[in-house]
Amino acid sequence: MARAKNRGYQQSFSPSYTIRRWRLGIYIRLSKEDLKKGKDDSNSVKNQRDLLNDFYRRNIDEFESITEYVDDGHTGTDANREDFQRLLADVVSGKINCVIVKDLSRFARNYSDAGSLIDNLFVQMGVRFISLAENVDSYKNPDSVSNIIVPITNVMNDNYCYQTSKKIRQVFDYKRRNGQYIGAFAPYGYVKHPKDKHRLIVDPDAAENVKLIFTMLIQGSSKRAIALYLNEHGVPSPSAYKVQKGLPVSTRGYDDPMWGVRMIHSILTNPTYTGDLAQGRSRVKSYKVHQIEAVPREEWVEVAGTHEAIIDYETFDKVQALLQRDTRTSPKGREVHLFSGFLKCADCGRAITRCVGKNNNVYYSCSTYKNRSRTACTMHSIKHERLEAAVLFAVQHQVHLAVSYSEIVTQINSAPIKKASLTDWTI
Repeated sequence: MARAKNRGYQQSFSPSYTIRRWRLGIYIRLSKEDLKKGKDDSNSVKNQRDLLNDFYRRNIDEFESITEYVDDGHTGTDANREDFQRLLADVVSGKINCVIVKDLSRFARNYSDAGSLIDNLFVQMGVRFISLAENVDSYKNPDSVSNIIVPITNVMNDNYCYQTSKKIRQVFDYKRRNGQYIGAFAPYGYVKHPKDKHRLIVDPDAAENVKLIFTMLIQGSSKRAIALYLNEHGVPSPSAYKVQKGLPVSTRGYDDPMWGVRMIHSILTNPTYTGDLAQGRSRVKSYKVHQIEAVPREEWVEVAGTHEAIIDYETFDKVQALLQRDTRTSPKGREVHLFSGFLKCADCGRAITRCVGKNNNVYYSCSTYKNRSRTACTMHSIKHERLEAAVLFAVQHQVHLAVSYSEIVTQINSAPIKKASLTDWTI
């Protein structure tokens, strides 16, 4: 029988548990478009920081640490943001296990990226995700993450970027076709007109160097030789020149103070120097994939006679023809040799290689036979002096290009030209 003193007594138990404290990471992003004239500054870095820090202070008991991640001037469609990637790395390493943003658009404007992170990675890693504007909190209210408002908001953010990108491209295309220069920086040799940023005017000092580059190539210098010459004579590279002159200059890796072959090639192939605008030569793959790709020549937008020319059409066309030749030189070579890019093997169709033998005797031989396989072609070779004599004879006698080899041999062997006999070589 139960004791009388215990009758009517009921013991109560209260559960005891440890309140979870989170390692918080606050993420702030601001793109260049967010603070354009006419828009409010609610998305500014300062205001985002104030809003997120206020949430932290009001709920400080829930957190044991706080780390800030800021991407200022980065679009939300590009996941390759420096601090965004640092945040993800810290999530994976366990340094933080709670992420908070002002709104979903700050986190990512790419629908697939946002969904993958929130629904997959954060769930797998046990990371709490908070978005203040949409009242999303994956820990206190797990259903809020699955609420239809989250994917709809992500889709709307993604579509906003698509529509913005489409409108910008349409405006740029209209300006290109109307002969307006839309580049952020003027090509080397030009500056933007002080009263009209869509017009180019000649920069006299840089223009002289552009003329020199074209002249040197026509006179037989290789692109490498031109770069060496400019560097050795203290001519500043395009970016270094703009810095010296206080002109706007790109910061996207084009700050090399020395001339290089790629710089020379870019100048030699730019039709802008003829006075014609050739724009749209490269483009971003899409508003989601921010990789630059080259555009085929037939898709360029070219408008003739939009500004003063530095190089005439004849010179420019001659240079383009020379650039089509295979004019590779030795590592120490600076001069493009007389026959570079012109000689082909009559049998295999591959290039004839310039070789230097004993006593610096120069001769030309089939590159297939010499470097690839002695069974794929036969040995064709000719000494430089004899080739030069044959070409000289053909020019002097106006020999038609279609004349057969046998006819050329017969005429050369009968001509009074020293060392013109071709009986000891084959082609």
